[in-house]
Amino acid sequence: MVDSSPSQAFSLLLRCLLAACCVFPLMLGEPARGQGIATIQNTASRPFVTGIVPVIGANGAVGGILVDAAGVVRQVETSELSSLRERSKASTELVQGDDPGPSKFRVISLARLDRALADKLKASQPLPPEMIFLAGLQRVEYVFAVPDQNDILLVGPGGPWKANEAGEVVSVKHGAAILRLDDLIDAIRVAEGGKGQQISCSIEPSPASMQRYLKARSRVRTFNAKAVRSLEQAIGPQPVLIDGVDPQSHFARVLFAADYAMKRLAMGIDPSPISELPSYLQLLEQQADRNTPSSPRWWLTTDYQPLRCTPDRLAWQIRGPGVRTMTQDSKLVADGSRQYLSQTNPLAEAWADSLTEHYDDLSTSLPIFGDLRNCFDLAVVGALIASEGLTVRSNCQFEVLTDANRLQGPRLPPPQSVDSIASMAKSPNGWIVSISGGVQIDAWSVIEQTEIDESIDRLRRKALAKPETLAKPETLAKPETLAKPETLAMPGERWWW
Repeated sequence: MVDSSPSQAFSLLLRCLLAACCVFPLMLGEPARGQGIATIQNTASRPFVTGIVPVIGANGAVGGILVDAAGVVRQVETSELSSLRERSKASTELVQGDDPGPSKFRVISLARLDRALADKLKASQPLPPEMIFLAGLQRVEYVFAVPDQNDILLVGPGGPWKANEAGEVVSVKHGAAILRLDDLIDAIRVAEGGKGQQISCSIEPSPASMQRYLKARSRVRTFNAKAVRSLEQAIGPQPVLIDGVDPQSHFARVLFAADYAMKRLAMGIDPSPISELPSYLQLLEQQADRNTPSSPRWWLTTDYQPLRCTPDRLAWQIRGPGVRTMTQDSKLVADGSRQYLSQTNPLAEAWADSLTEHYDDLSTSLPIFGDLRNCFDLAVVGALIASEGLTVRSNCQFEVLTDANRLQGPRLPPPQSVDSIASMAKSPNGWIVSISGGVQIDAWSVIEQTEIDESIDRLRRKALAKPETLAKPETLAKPETLAKPETLAMPGERWWW
């Protein structure tokens, strides 16, 4: 349940969208006790960001909310926020990495990246920002298997990155979210685990809690702040359900945070950062007939065009917006369960379509939605590699990327429940609008739709034209003064160009 009340008491909490998404410094930590597993994390402190307020805190604190050791998402004391912001500001300087400038065709060699990771592990050295943030890769548009070089390449737009005012790591040019190594690792490992595995997250009140809600609502005679609070208490905490990926991973936290953010935007709790996307409650208030209670469900799912590939199925293009908002209307029945309706809810569909249409703009304003699309892209990449057997066909065997006993991303207490917040739309006869929803990634259905396109082989050849030698990073100028990427290279074996 969510609240449209604009009270200042709730505003700080409700603007904080992301529970413990890690920012840099993400370093190669000490091996996990008794396991010998290196982790991508900072051993001194844990930085986190939200969609709005940057903070760093122990045990997964973020501005406005905290995921405690029991997985309960709860409010952080306002007195803590000032010191948390200062610590976040200090950490953002460590995000910067060596980057030669923007590129529409940034190439990541997975074989070389894997060897570079193995070297770092062997030497017990921290992972540099270039590895943590995959050389500033912003989306994956192509996947090229290269048998004669025993390699698989990921290609897409890339460029310099920074920590924005909220502490989120984004593109310097347009503020879009940057892909992350730990998300790539989780996507590859999930796909390796078995074909058809869907990844999902939802925040769903239980039938028992909704039964309590129905009983409490029947006793309400006047809809006011006190009545709304009583309904919140009747529902109680709503469980967070994560499936298909480690719930302690950054990948899972992105799913949760995007779902959480979508609900807040829909119900007007958080103001929309773009004028073209009004809240669902605003649409309700504008319609003439407002006497029927509505209980729509929204969820975010994959939205790709058929993948294009060469006849040998070694070069692939991933196309499409990536994310679509879906909706279905429902009503609550006496036992607290949700009965889905066959008829459509025009207003709920209008809001879903608006979110889909303006997703790019929203991702720039709230990078958590860009993070979600990046996770979708990586899930498709993982499914594609596994389904087509690209590692075997290219004889590209990974030593680290597929081995959870060698390296893993930061693991933090997973969100398990969220306090219920009720919502009351403004109308002569107030009503409560309950919502649920989630995120669903069905990457396997995406890769089943393919088209042959021989021209992609030309782009594969372009991706193989890589520089091999260059000056050491410390001799390089700032990114904005560097030469074109084609004239640059990293010392030793270069894993991106």
